[in-house]
Amino acid sequence: MKKKLLSLLLCGLLAATTVSFAACKKAVPDTEDYLQIFCTDAGYGTQWCFDMVEAFKEEDWVKEKYPNLQIPAPTLNDNQSYASNQLSSGAKVNTYDLLFGMKCNDFAGPNGQLLDLTDVLYNSTVPGENVTYKEKMNDSYVDSNRYIDVTGALDDSYYMTSWAGGMNSIIYNASIFEEKGYAVPNTTKELEALCAKYKQDTNGDGYCFIQSNGDDYWMYLFPIWWAQYEGIDNYLDFWNGISGGRYSTDIFNQMGRQYSLGVYQDLLAYSKAYVDLQSAVQGFMPVQTMFLQGQALMHVNGDWFSSEMQTMMDSIKAQGGVVPELKTMRLPIISALGTKLGITDEELSAAVSYVDKTAGGESVEKPALNSSKNITTDEVISTVREARGIVHSVGTGHTAVIPSYATAKNAAVDFLRFMATDKGLEIYMRATGGAALPFDFDLSDSLYNELTSLHKSKMDYFQSSLDIYTLPSDTIFPLARFGDLKPFVNARYYSNFTAQNVAKTPEDYMKETKDAWTDKKFADALNAAGLS
Repeated sequence: MKKKLLSLLLCGLLAATTVSFAACKKAVPDTEDYLQIFCTDAGYGTQWCFDMVEAFKEEDWVKEKYPNLQIPAPTLNDNQSYASNQLSSGAKVNTYDLLFGMKCNDFAGPNGQLLDLTDVLYNSTVPGENVTYKEKMNDSYVDSNRYIDVTGALDDSYYMTSWAGGMNSIIYNASIFEEKGYAVPNTTKELEALCAKYKQDTNGDGYCFIQSNGDDYWMYLFPIWWAQYEGIDNYLDFWNGISGGRYSTDIFNQMGRQYSLGVYQDLLAYSKAYVDLQSAVQGFMPVQTMFLQGQALMHVNGDWFSSEMQTMMDSIKAQGGVVPELKTMRLPIISALGTKLGITDEELSAAVSYVDKTAGGESVEKPALNSSKNITTDEVISTVREARGIVHSVGTGHTAVIPSYATAKNAAVDFLRFMATDKGLEIYMRATGGAALPFDFDLSDSLYNELTSLHKSKMDYFQSSLDIYTLPSDTIFPLARFGDLKPFVNARYYSNFTAQNVAKTPEDYMKETKDAWTDKKFADALNAAGLS
């Protein structure tokens, strides 16, 4: 990496052209022993990065390999475009050897600016462990980080890795659930019934959900319900433009998209008042504080919630207040799946309970499921088991990258390898209050006992025998990146139902999307994505 002071002329040029890249920097040592790290704050805080640096420097194998290693304090910035701006600025401006940023995949590929991590990281052995980095990473994250070569000429290759895992779901106030004797819903019909019940029990004054204006986390639930209905393979086929084994506009016939919108319609309809629409004009911190104060039964959020709200929770306690017990809900299974399988919603719920209990190690009797479509009980259970393991996470977009021109690239790679060790995973979990990196990890009893109920309930899910599949970011698919493929042509499909007197139905969204995607538009998209 060229770590040289830029001339005043270049500084003036950058200012004059209003380039949003990094400003001219002070010179830093241009050596392989000076590891410069950037870390963005995206809800998980940055303490994990500092703690990881200190632990990395104290490893015996690191001291032996890099006797003169220097790692200054990581540079911090909560601008989620900062890392990509640094990469855009190129070697003459960017001095970072390792960047923990957001959605840096535009720079990947044989002709990009990122170091190929396939052999040096993914196929390397995790320090002190008899497993490779790739083998230890959750399979779905391996898929999400894979570079997609549309020419088919390259073997699997990787230019980035994930620095966050976890899941986005519904966080619920377990204290209110216990007080009112509510059961956690297994299906979306049960979820809607719960909201109606809570509205009734609070004489119409209580809200089932609370949500802020700037972070429409509801959008994270849509693909989960969609994939639950269609199955993982069909869901991925949509993003690859494939139906029936070939490129086809028939992908827009996938009904999981419509049924997922139907769940939104059931839960978000203005007339039902399940959502506190007054909260929707507030920022995320005030709204999350309101949730802590019991002003809603549930809140769509993610595993970063504890990190973001720790200071506020401490403040509430210091002032004599009570912080409710919060838990992470396993997202209810879309009830339309039961219809697809020819069983009632009660039978679908029983299948979900059976899957959960057996995945947790319990020995329970298999429910009797009478499918009207002659689907066997075992086939139903298998389908429900796959659906129950599907999650969505912002972690697929939290990517760590190393510029190909970095001088301390070797130390940067080893830093990432260290993060995947059991020691590194424990450091991350402790520093984030219970969030986890996307690697296989046997959680110790002592660490588990330190976790909040929110993270215990999440880890119970991840540590069960379910095959957890985190849906990959749609940005990795060429048709989405270059062909503008989206589930619907209307970008606000997931939030319009909260509007008063909304006229559009899920069927309307399906029709307008199918009408918009003519054969020519689809062919143009394939061509733009390099798939034709």
